[in-house]
Amino acid sequence: MPATQSPETRDPVEFHWLGDIVRVNLDENARGTVLAYGGDEWSWTEFDSRMRKCVTGIRSDRLQRGQRVAVLARNHPVHIETLFAASNMGLVCTWIDWRLDRAHVIRALNESEARILFVGDEFVGEVEDYGLELATVISTITVGGHEDEYEEWLETHETHESLMSSAREVAASTGRLDDPVLRLYSSLGKKGPTRGEYTHRALLASASQTLRRKSLSRGDIEAIDGPMTLHESAVRVLANMSAGAGTVLVREG
Repeated sequence: MPATQSPETRDPVEFHWLGDIVRVNLDENARGTVLAYGGDEWSWTEFDSRMRKCVTGIRSDRLQRGQRVAVLARNHPVHIETLFAASNMGLVCTWIDWRLDRAHVIRALNESEARILFVGDEFVGEVEDYGLELATVISTITVGGHEDEYEEWLETHETHESLMSSAREVAASTGRLDDPVLRLYSSLGKKGPTRGEYTHRALLASASQTLRRKSLSRGDIEAIDGPMTLHESAVRVLANMSAGAGTVLVREG
């Protein structure tokens, strides 16, 4: 779906870390809509609060630098929130395509060494059946549906500035722009399932290239219905965020 664009345009800001996108928009665009899903939408202030709670929740499971959180779900804000939380902590966020068969999902989780798994409610039963085949997952959190645990999980954690600052300091002191921050496992490759790993630098460079091809400004809205496990979809969201534009995230059918 094409973006709804405002007449105001501006030069895109150059970002070095994914977290820079949020900090700049909090300073200049705090009340603007960053993300909409279903009947809900979130301003940059609200998104920052949710992301901070996600950081606190992940820290409570004592993940160490370079370890991974994973998402196995249809398109959902959890993809974006966990990516930005992980990026602030020096962790790697893994998004796994729900279309992959059992063997590929298990392989993806074990290969990525995911410790925390955010799983769509319709896939909880499958994950439970994996049992001991999952070598590294220590915690699962249900996303969506009647048994949604994700919203409650967020609300049970605080937005402590001290914890956020500590996480950022650790990431900044040992991190590099070429450290991986996102791993994608997709079922939609031309030759079958694919895996890709992307750094801060690579994702932001791709987002910048996207913005050169189309004009987006604060207040613009773009709907994205492609699977978040596709690099193109992930980059489109980051491009929108970089421009201060909003994204309507459409749940896959």
